[in-house]
Amino acid sequence: MRRYETIFILRPDQGEPQIKDTIKRFEGIISSGGGEPIETEEWGSRELAYRIKGERRGHYVRLDYVATGPVMNEVERNLKLADPVLRYLSVMLDDNADAAKAREEIDARNRRIAEAKAAAEARMAALAAAQQEKEKIEDAPEELMMEASAEDVAEPEGGSESN
Repeated sequence: MRRYETIFILRPDQGEPQIKDTIKRFEGIISSGGGEPIETEEWGSRELAYRIKGERRGHYVRLDYVATGPVMNEVERNLKLADPVLRYLSVMLDDNADAAKAREEIDARNRRIAEAKAAAEARMAALAAAQQEKEKIEDAPEELMMEASAEDVAEPEGGSESN
């Protein structure tokens, strides 16, 4: 079996239930043909680079699945006939794919993304805490600031030397 990725653009005037139904329909075509959907991503509504069938915006959807060639052809045939579909593109990712292995790769990628987000949030929290600490110091009474600056200007150890 081969691993395919199909990206299609739906009309933006469809409601959320119709979009979900359309996606389920194509996942069903894959499953009924003996294929196995791996991942479905909705990229949401975006502005198109140019008008397609009179539309300026479109709802992007990405299907990642493992199937045979005829199943992919059937998916494309149905995409071509479906009225809500503005444009589609299918690409073969792997000539000899295993669905379980592909799912593991996607899970590992999602874990790495989650870890990177957590690390970035931790860095932002530390930066915010440091900024708050700095603001507290700036808001300190002038007497404390004067004492701190006096300590900075104090004589070096060993006293003053006179000639």
